[in-house]
Amino acid sequence: MNDQLSPRRLGLLLRNDLLHDQRTYLIVSAIVAVLALFGPAGAVYFDYTGAGFYRTVFLMALFSFGTITTSMAFADLHGRATSTAFLLLPATALEKTVARLLTSTVVLIGYLLLFTTALSLLVEVLKLAVFGGENVLFSPFDPVVWSVLPHYLVVQALFFLGAAWFRRLNFIKTLLALVVIVAGLTAFGVSVTWSVAEGVHFEGDHFFDFDWVLDALYYTYIVLLPVFCWFVAWLRVKETQVRHGV
Repeated sequence: MNDQLSPRRLGLLLRNDLLHDQRTYLIVSAIVAVLALFGPAGAVYFDYTGAGFYRTVFLMALFSFGTITTSMAFADLHGRATSTAFLLLPATALEKTVARLLTSTVVLIGYLLLFTTALSLLVEVLKLAVFGGENVLFSPFDPVVWSVLPHYLVVQALFFLGAAWFRRLNFIKTLLALVVIVAGLTAFGVSVTWSVAEGVHFEGDHFFDFDWVLDALYYTYIVLLPVFCWFVAWLRVKETQVRHGV
C-alpha cells in the first residue's frame, strides 16, 4: 500500500486508538482529580485554589501523562504478540503515524483542557459551599497555558521519536538520550560563546548583532525540531513495515 492519507481510514484509526486508551484516560483523570481535591492537607486546600493552581494542575498532567503515553505510542509495533496486528492494519504507515501523533497532541491537549475546566468548576462549587467567597475557574484560553503548549509539542516530538525508535524502555531511554544531548549541546554552546567572546574585538559603538542567531535558534527549536522528529518517526514505522513485507 502506497503511503497516502485517507481521512476515512485516519478517522477509523483514531476511533480505535481512543477506544483502546479510554480506560487509561479515566484512571489518570481520577488520580488528577483526587490529588487536586485532597492533595494540600484537607480543607485548608480550598484557600489555595485559583487560576494559578489549576494552570499548574493542567501543565503537570500534560507533561507527565503526555510524555508517558507518548513514549508508549508504538508499544504494539514493538510487542511480540501485537506487532503483527499493528503491521497488518489496513492503513498506510503515514496514517498510523499521524493517528498516534494526533492522539498524543490534539486529542490529549483538548481533553485535558476540558477536564481541567470541569475539575475547576467542581472544586470551586465545593469551595463556595464550604467557605463561600470569590471563585476563580480555569480558562482553557489562558494565554499562559497556550504559551507553554509549543514547548510541550517539542518535548512530545522527542518522546514520539523515542517511542518509534526504541523497542523497550522507551521513556527511560529517551530521557537518558535527552540528558546526553542537552549536556553535549550545553558544553558546545559554552565553548562557542567563549571562543567568540575571546576572538571578537569591538571598536567604539560597533557590536555584532546576535539577535538573528537567537531568532534562528528559537524557530529551529520550536518548529523544525518537532517536525523533524515526527518525520523520522514516520520513516521508522515505514521502514518496519517494509522490513516485514507489508
